[in-house]
Amino acid sequence: MLQAYLVDDELHALNMLEMFLDKTGEVHVAGRWMNGFEALKALDNARPDIWFVDIEMPGMSGLELAANIHEVDLDAVIVFVTAYDQYAVAAFEHEALDYLLKPIEMGRLSRTIERILRETEKEHGNQKQKQTTTLIDSAERDANRQDADNREEENYLFVQMFGKLRVTPTSGDSVMWRTAKEKELFAYLLLQDPDANEVHRDQIIEHLWPNERYEKAKIYMHTCVSLLRKNLKKLGLEQMISYKNEQYIIDKKRIRADIYDVLDVLQRMQREGHVPLEQMDRTLYLYQDELLAQEDYPWVYELSQRLERNVLELLLNLSEKHLALGNGRKATEAAERAMVHSPYEEEAYRFAMKAYLSLGKHDQVLRIYRDLEARLSELHIAPSAVTKHLYEQIKV
Repeated sequence: MLQAYLVDDELHALNMLEMFLDKTGEVHVAGRWMNGFEALKALDNARPDIWFVDIEMPGMSGLELAANIHEVDLDAVIVFVTAYDQYAVAAFEHEALDYLLKPIEMGRLSRTIERILRETEKEHGNQKQKQTTTLIDSAERDANRQDADNREEENYLFVQMFGKLRVTPTSGDSVMWRTAKEKELFAYLLLQDPDANEVHRDQIIEHLWPNERYEKAKIYMHTCVSLLRKNLKKLGLEQMISYKNEQYIIDKKRIRADIYDVLDVLQRMQREGHVPLEQMDRTLYLYQDELLAQEDYPWVYELSQRLERNVLELLLNLSEKHLALGNGRKATEAAERAMVHSPYEEEAYRFAMKAYLSLGKHDQVLRIYRDLEARLSELHIAPSAVTKHLYEQIKV
Protein backbone atom coordinates (compact mmCIF):
# COMPACT_ATOMS: atom_id res chain seq x y z
CA MET A 1 0.00 0.00 0.00
CA LEU A 2 1.23 3.46 -0.91
CA GLN A 3 2.16 5.80 1.94
CA ALA A 4 0.97 9.37 1.31
CA TYR A 5 1.46 12.80 2.86
CA LEU A 6 -1.22 15.47 2.36
CA VAL A 7 -0.68 19.23 2.63
CA ASP A 8 -3.54 21.72 2.27
CA ASP A 9 -4.46 24.82 4.27
CA GLU A 10 -8.18 23.93 4.04
CA LEU A 11 -9.35 21.33 6.57
CA HIS A 12 -12.36 20.34 4.48
CA ALA A 13 -10.13 19.71 1.45
CA LEU A 14 -7.81 17.54 3.55
CA ASN A 15 -10.71 15.49 4.85
CA MET A 16 -12.22 14.98 1.39
CA LEU A 17 -8.90 13.95 -0.15
CA GLU A 18 -8.17 11.48 2.65
CA MET A 19 -11.64 9.98 2.26
CA PHE A 20 -11.20 9.52 -1.50
CA LEU A 21 -7.73 8.02 -1.07
CA ASP A 22 -9.09 5.58 1.50
CA LYS A 23 -11.78 4.50 -0.99
CA THR A 24 -9.15 3.49 -3.54
CA GLY A 25 -7.91 0.79 -1.17
CA GLU A 26 -4.38 1.46 -2.39
CA VAL A 27 -3.29 4.41 -0.27
CA HIS A 28 -2.66 4.94 3.42
CA VAL A 29 -2.45 8.56 4.60
CA ALA A 30 0.64 8.52 6.81
CA GLY A 31 0.58 12.24 7.57
CA ARG A 32 -1.35 15.45 6.87
CA TRP A 33 -0.58 19.11 7.52
CA MET A 34 -2.15 22.50 6.92
CA ASN A 35 1.07 24.36 6.06
CA GLY A 36 4.33 23.62 4.33
CA PHE A 37 6.58 24.46 7.26
CA GLU A 38 5.14 21.69 9.43
CA ALA A 39 5.13 19.24 6.53
CA LEU A 40 8.85 19.71 5.92
CA LYS A 41 9.66 18.67 9.49
CA ALA A 42 8.22 15.22 8.73
CA LEU A 43 11.04 14.55 6.26
CA ASP A 44 13.39 14.12 9.19
CA ASN A 45 11.59 10.91 10.12
CA ALA A 46 10.25 9.28 6.95
CA ARG A 47 9.83 9.56 3.18
CA PRO A 48 6.36 8.83 1.76
CA ASP A 49 5.69 7.18 -1.60
CA ILE A 50 3.74 10.25 -2.71
CA TRP A 51 2.89 13.81 -1.70
CA PHE A 52 -0.44 15.54 -2.42
CA VAL A 53 0.24 19.28 -2.19
CA ASP A 54 -2.15 22.20 -2.57
CA ILE A 55 -0.58 24.93 -4.73
CA GLU A 56 -2.19 28.01 -3.19
CA MET A 57 -1.28 28.16 0.51
CA PRO A 58 -0.32 31.16 2.67
CA GLY A 59 3.23 31.49 3.96
CA MET A 60 4.75 28.83 1.72
CA SER A 61 3.08 28.03 -1.59
CA GLY A 62 2.82 24.49 -2.86
CA LEU A 63 5.42 25.20 -5.54
CA GLU A 64 7.85 26.48 -2.90
CA LEU A 65 7.12 23.46 -0.72
CA ALA A 66 7.86 21.15 -3.66
CA ALA A 67 11.22 22.86 -4.18
CA ASN A 68 12.08 22.38 -0.51
CA ILE A 69 10.98 18.75 -0.59
CA HIS A 70 13.18 18.05 -3.62
CA GLU A 71 16.08 19.71 -1.85
CA VAL A 72 15.91 16.96 0.77
CA ASP A 73 14.48 14.13 -1.36
CA LEU A 74 15.28 14.55 -5.04
CA ASP A 75 13.18 11.50 -6.00
CA ALA A 76 10.03 12.65 -4.20
CA VAL A 77 6.81 12.03 -6.16
CA ILE A 78 4.46 15.02 -5.97
CA VAL A 79 0.87 15.48 -7.13
CA PHE A 80 -0.33 19.07 -7.01
CA VAL A 81 -3.90 19.90 -6.03
CA THR A 82 -5.37 23.19 -7.24
CA ALA A 83 -8.67 24.95 -7.72
CA TYR A 84 -7.34 26.78 -10.80
CA ASP A 85 -6.67 25.13 -14.14
CA GLN A 86 -4.01 27.74 -15.02
CA TYR A 87 -1.72 26.10 -12.45
CA ALA A 88 -1.67 22.87 -14.46
CA VAL A 89 1.17 24.13 -16.65
CA ALA A 90 3.10 25.30 -13.61
CA ALA A 91 2.63 21.89 -12.03
CA PHE A 92 4.25 20.06 -14.91
CA GLU A 93 6.99 22.68 -15.21
CA HIS A 94 7.89 21.80 -11.63
CA GLU A 95 8.05 18.08 -12.40
CA ALA A 96 4.87 17.04 -10.67
CA LEU A 97 3.81 13.51 -11.50
CA ASP A 98 0.25 14.80 -11.96
CA TYR A 99 -2.18 17.49 -10.88
CA LEU A 100 -5.75 17.32 -9.59
CA LEU A 101 -8.38 20.02 -9.95
CA LYS A 102 -10.70 20.84 -7.06
CA PRO A 103 -13.31 19.62 -6.45
CA ILE A 104 -11.51 16.29 -6.82
CA GLU A 105 -13.28 13.59 -8.84
CA MET A 106 -12.92 9.98 -7.76
CA GLY A 107 -12.29 8.73 -11.30
CA ARG A 108 -9.53 11.25 -11.91
CA LEU A 109 -7.88 10.40 -8.59
CA SER A 110 -8.05 6.67 -9.37
CA ARG A 111 -6.18 7.19 -12.65
CA THR A 112 -3.46 9.07 -10.78
CA ILE A 113 -3.11 6.25 -8.25
CA GLU A 114 -2.97 3.65 -11.04
CA ARG A 115 -0.18 5.58 -12.68
CA ILE A 116 1.80 5.72 -9.44
CA LEU A 117 1.29 2.00 -8.87
CA ARG A 118 2.58 1.20 -12.37
CA GLU A 119 5.73 3.20 -11.69
CA THR A 120 6.15 1.51 -8.31
CA GLU A 121 5.66 -1.98 -9.77
CA LYS A 122 8.23 -1.20 -12.44
CA GLU A 123 10.75 -0.21 -9.77
CA HIS A 124 9.99 -3.31 -7.70
CA GLY A 125 10.30 -5.47 -10.82
CA ASN A 126 13.75 -4.11 -11.52
CA GLN A 127 14.80 -4.75 -7.92
CA LYS A 128 13.38 -8.29 -8.01
CA GLN A 129 15.25 -9.04 -11.21
CA LYS A 130 18.48 -7.96 -9.55
CA GLN A 131 17.77 -10.16 -6.52
CA THR A 132 17.34 -13.34 -8.60
CA THR A 133 21.04 -13.36 -9.39
CA THR A 134 21.66 -14.43 -5.78
CA LEU A 135 19.91 -17.78 -6.42
CA ILE A 136 22.36 -19.14 -9.01
CA ASP A 137 25.28 -21.36 -8.10
CA SER A 138 28.62 -19.93 -6.99
CA ALA A 139 30.45 -20.16 -10.31
CA GLU A 140 27.67 -18.54 -12.30
CA ARG A 141 27.26 -15.88 -9.64
CA ASP A 142 30.92 -14.92 -9.88
CA ALA A 143 30.72 -14.81 -13.66
CA ASN A 144 27.58 -12.71 -13.63
CA ARG A 145 29.06 -10.39 -11.03
CA GLN A 146 32.06 -9.85 -13.28
CA ASP A 147 29.77 -9.18 -16.25
CA ALA A 148 27.75 -6.75 -14.15
CA ASP A 149 30.91 -4.97 -13.09
CA ASN A 150 31.98 -4.69 -16.72
CA ARG A 151 28.59 -3.32 -17.72
CA GLU A 152 28.73 -0.82 -14.87
CA GLU A 153 32.13 0.35 -16.05
CA GLU A 154 30.91 0.60 -19.65
CA ASN A 155 27.74 2.47 -18.76
CA TYR A 156 28.70 6.09 -19.25
CA LEU A 157 27.98 9.11 -21.42
CA PHE A 158 29.94 10.42 -24.39
CA VAL A 159 29.67 14.21 -24.32
CA GLN A 160 30.71 16.62 -27.05
CA MET A 161 31.02 20.17 -25.77
CA PHE A 162 32.94 21.89 -28.55
CA GLY A 163 30.45 23.56 -30.86
CA LYS A 164 27.07 22.03 -30.06
CA LEU A 165 26.31 20.06 -26.90
CA ARG A 166 25.74 16.42 -27.83
CA VAL A 167 25.21 13.62 -25.33
CA THR A 168 25.30 9.95 -26.36
CA PRO A 169 24.94 7.12 -23.82
CA THR A 170 26.60 3.73 -24.33
CA SER A 171 23.15 2.16 -24.33
CA GLY A 172 22.45 3.83 -27.64
CA ASP A 173 19.31 5.52 -26.31
CA SER A 174 18.82 9.13 -27.22
CA VAL A 175 18.91 11.77 -24.52
CA MET A 176 15.61 13.63 -24.51
CA TRP A 177 15.79 17.03 -22.81
CA ARG A 178 12.42 18.01 -21.37
CA THR A 179 13.52 21.65 -21.12
CA ALA A 180 16.37 23.80 -22.42
CA LYS A 181 17.34 24.62 -18.84
CA GLU A 182 17.74 20.95 -17.95
CA LYS A 183 20.24 20.66 -20.79
CA GLU A 184 22.01 23.84 -19.70
CA LEU A 185 22.21 22.64 -16.10
CA PHE A 186 23.86 19.41 -17.25
CA ALA A 187 26.50 21.39 -19.15
CA TYR A 188 27.03 23.71 -16.19
CA LEU A 189 27.63 20.85 -13.76
CA LEU A 190 30.07 19.17 -16.14
CA LEU A 191 32.18 22.31 -16.44
CA GLN A 192 32.77 22.85 -12.75
CA ASP A 193 36.37 22.88 -11.53
CA PRO A 194 37.40 19.19 -11.32
CA ASP A 195 39.48 19.92 -8.21
CA ALA A 196 36.48 21.35 -6.36
CA ASN A 197 33.65 19.66 -8.30
CA GLU A 198 30.97 20.80 -5.85
CA VAL A 199 28.87 23.77 -6.87
CA HIS A 200 26.66 25.71 -4.48
CA ARG A 201 22.96 25.92 -5.14
CA ASP A 202 23.04 29.73 -5.14
CA GLN A 203 25.86 29.81 -7.69
CA ILE A 204 23.75 27.74 -10.07
CA ILE A 205 20.83 30.10 -9.57
CA GLU A 206 23.03 33.16 -10.12
CA HIS A 207 24.29 31.90 -13.47
CA LEU A 208 21.25 30.11 -14.89
CA TRP A 209 18.39 32.25 -13.52
CA PRO A 210 20.00 35.67 -12.91
CA ASN A 211 16.83 37.68 -13.52
CA GLU A 212 14.40 35.58 -11.49
CA ARG A 213 13.25 36.17 -7.92
CA TYR A 214 15.31 33.89 -5.65
CA GLU A 215 12.49 31.69 -4.36
CA LYS A 216 11.09 31.23 -7.85
CA ALA A 217 14.55 30.50 -9.26
CA LYS A 218 15.12 27.89 -6.56
CA ILE A 219 11.94 26.12 -7.62
CA TYR A 220 13.06 26.15 -11.26
CA MET A 221 16.47 24.80 -10.29
CA HIS A 222 15.08 21.89 -8.26
CA THR A 223 12.72 21.08 -11.10
CA CYS A 224 15.64 20.88 -13.54
CA VAL A 225 17.69 18.77 -11.13
CA SER A 226 14.78 16.37 -10.76
CA LEU A 227 14.29 16.16 -14.53
CA LEU A 228 17.98 15.58 -15.09
CA ARG A 229 18.27 12.85 -12.46
CA LYS A 230 15.27 11.02 -13.89
CA ASN A 231 16.69 11.36 -17.40
CA LEU A 232 20.00 9.88 -16.31
CA LYS A 233 18.26 7.14 -14.35
CA LYS A 234 16.43 6.01 -17.50
CA LEU A 235 19.83 5.61 -19.14
CA GLY A 236 21.03 3.37 -16.31
CA LEU A 237 23.05 6.13 -14.70
CA GLU A 238 21.64 6.35 -11.20
CA GLN A 239 23.07 8.47 -8.39
CA MET A 240 25.03 10.61 -10.83
CA ILE A 241 23.96 13.82 -9.13
CA SER A 242 24.32 14.07 -5.37
CA TYR A 243 23.46 16.87 -2.96
CA LYS A 244 24.98 17.75 0.40
CA ASN A 245 25.25 20.96 2.41
CA GLU A 246 23.58 22.96 -0.38
CA GLN A 247 26.22 21.70 -2.84
CA TYR A 248 25.56 19.70 -6.01
CA ILE A 249 28.07 17.20 -7.37
CA ILE A 250 27.95 15.27 -10.65
CA ASP A 251 29.85 11.99 -10.93
CA LYS A 252 32.35 12.75 -13.70
CA LYS A 253 33.84 9.25 -13.57
CA ARG A 254 31.00 8.11 -15.80
CA ILE A 255 31.47 10.92 -18.29
CA ARG A 256 33.68 10.77 -21.40
CA ALA A 257 33.87 14.36 -22.62
CA ASP A 258 36.06 16.01 -25.25
CA ILE A 259 36.57 19.00 -22.95
CA TYR A 260 38.09 16.74 -20.27
CA ASP A 261 40.66 15.35 -22.71
CA VAL A 262 41.69 18.83 -23.83
CA LEU A 263 41.87 20.14 -20.26
CA ASP A 264 43.98 17.15 -19.26
CA VAL A 265 46.56 17.96 -21.94
CA LEU A 266 46.60 21.65 -21.02
CA GLN A 267 47.08 20.84 -17.34
CA ARG A 268 49.88 18.38 -18.08
CA MET A 269 51.65 21.00 -20.16
CA GLN A 270 51.43 23.49 -17.31
CA ARG A 271 52.48 20.92 -14.72
CA GLU A 272 55.18 18.98 -16.60
CA GLY A 273 55.99 21.18 -19.57
CA HIS A 274 55.70 18.23 -21.96
CA VAL A 275 53.05 16.04 -23.56
CA PRO A 276 53.79 13.36 -26.20
CA LEU A 277 53.22 14.75 -29.69
CA GLU A 278 50.86 11.92 -30.64
CA GLN A 279 48.62 12.72 -27.67
CA MET A 280 48.69 16.44 -28.46
CA ASP A 281 47.76 15.77 -32.09
CA ARG A 282 44.95 13.39 -31.15
CA THR A 283 43.51 15.59 -28.40
CA LEU A 284 43.67 18.92 -30.19
CA TYR A 285 41.83 17.38 -33.12
CA LEU A 286 38.79 17.31 -30.80
CA TYR A 287 38.84 21.10 -30.62
CA GLN A 288 36.87 21.86 -33.79
CA ASP A 289 34.96 24.85 -32.44
CA GLU A 290 34.76 27.03 -29.34
CA LEU A 291 33.29 25.62 -26.16
CA LEU A 292 29.46 25.38 -26.49
CA ALA A 293 29.68 27.86 -29.36
CA GLN A 294 26.23 26.91 -30.67
CA GLU A 295 24.52 27.17 -27.29
CA ASP A 296 23.34 30.49 -25.85
CA TYR A 297 24.96 30.23 -22.41
CA PRO A 298 26.35 33.61 -21.24
CA TRP A 299 28.09 32.04 -18.22
CA VAL A 300 30.39 29.99 -20.48
CA TYR A 301 31.90 32.97 -22.33
CA GLU A 302 34.81 33.65 -19.96
CA LEU A 303 35.81 29.98 -19.78
CA SER A 304 35.48 29.65 -23.55
CA GLN A 305 37.77 32.61 -24.20
CA ARG A 306 40.37 31.38 -21.72
CA LEU A 307 40.30 27.93 -23.28
CA GLU A 308 40.62 29.42 -26.77
CA ARG A 309 43.82 31.24 -25.76
CA ASN A 310 45.27 28.13 -24.14
CA VAL A 311 44.48 25.94 -27.14
CA LEU A 312 46.02 28.54 -29.47
CA GLU A 313 49.26 28.43 -27.47
CA LEU A 314 49.21 24.64 -27.59
CA LEU A 315 48.65 24.59 -31.37
CA LEU A 316 51.56 26.97 -31.89
CA ASN A 317 53.69 24.84 -29.59
CA LEU A 318 52.68 21.75 -31.54
CA SER A 319 53.52 23.38 -34.87
CA GLU A 320 56.91 24.49 -33.57
CA LYS A 321 57.76 20.99 -32.27
CA HIS A 322 56.77 19.31 -35.54
CA LEU A 323 58.82 21.86 -37.48
CA ALA A 324 61.86 21.20 -35.28
CA LEU A 325 61.50 17.47 -35.96
CA GLY A 326 61.22 18.01 -39.70
CA ASN A 327 57.50 17.14 -39.83
CA GLY A 328 56.59 19.98 -42.17
CA ARG A 329 53.16 18.63 -43.11
CA LYS A 330 52.01 18.22 -39.50
CA ALA A 331 53.51 21.61 -38.66
CA THR A 332 51.38 23.26 -41.36
CA GLU A 333 48.24 21.45 -40.15
CA ALA A 334 48.68 22.70 -36.58
CA ALA A 335 49.51 26.24 -37.71
CA GLU A 336 46.56 26.48 -40.10
CA ARG A 337 44.21 25.22 -37.41
CA ALA A 338 45.54 27.97 -35.16
CA MET A 339 44.80 30.45 -37.96
CA VAL A 340 41.20 29.25 -38.17
CA HIS A 341 40.65 29.61 -34.42
CA SER A 342 42.48 32.95 -34.16
CA PRO A 343 42.42 34.61 -37.60
CA TYR A 344 44.29 37.72 -36.38
CA GLU A 345 47.10 35.86 -34.61
CA GLU A 346 50.16 36.74 -36.71
CA GLU A 347 52.39 34.13 -35.10
CA ALA A 348 50.13 31.35 -36.41
CA TYR A 349 50.58 32.63 -39.98
CA ARG A 350 54.32 32.88 -39.45
CA PHE A 351 54.56 29.24 -38.31
CA ALA A 352 52.54 28.17 -41.34
CA MET A 353 54.86 30.13 -43.63
CA LYS A 354 57.94 28.52 -42.03
CA ALA A 355 56.45 25.06 -42.37
CA TYR A 356 55.54 25.51 -46.03
CA LEU A 357 58.96 27.03 -46.67
CA SER A 358 60.57 23.90 -45.21
CA LEU A 359 58.54 21.84 -47.68
CA GLY A 360 59.60 24.07 -50.59
CA LYS A 361 56.00 25.15 -51.23
CA HIS A 362 56.60 28.81 -51.98
CA ASP A 363 53.16 29.26 -53.50
CA GLN A 364 51.63 28.33 -50.14
CA VAL A 365 53.95 30.71 -48.31
CA LEU A 366 52.69 33.48 -50.58
CA ARG A 367 49.07 32.44 -50.01
CA ILE A 368 49.48 32.52 -46.24
CA TYR A 369 51.17 35.93 -46.37
CA ARG A 370 48.42 37.39 -48.57
CA ASP A 371 45.77 36.02 -46.19
CA LEU A 372 47.58 37.66 -43.27
CA GLU A 373 47.79 41.00 -45.09
CA ALA A 374 44.06 40.88 -45.80
CA ARG A 375 43.21 40.10 -42.19
CA LEU A 376 45.45 42.77 -40.71
CA SER A 377 44.22 45.38 -43.20
CA GLU A 378 40.83 45.09 -41.50
CA LEU A 379 42.57 46.43 -38.40
CA HIS A 380 44.50 49.02 -40.45
CA ILE A 381 47.87 47.50 -39.60
CA ALA A 382 50.59 45.72 -41.60
CA PRO A 383 52.53 42.50 -40.95
CA SER A 384 55.51 42.83 -38.63
CA ALA A 385 59.09 43.15 -39.85
CA VAL A 386 59.81 39.54 -38.79
CA THR A 387 56.99 38.21 -40.95
CA LYS A 388 57.94 40.45 -43.88
CA HIS A 389 61.51 39.15 -43.68
CA LEU A 390 60.21 35.58 -43.91
CA TYR A 391 58.15 36.53 -46.94
CA GLU A 392 61.15 38.18 -48.59
CA GLN A 393 62.99 34.84 -48.55
CA ILE A 394 60.77 33.41 -51.29
CA LYS A 395 61.27 36.47 -53.48
CA VAL A 396 65.03 36.00 -53.69
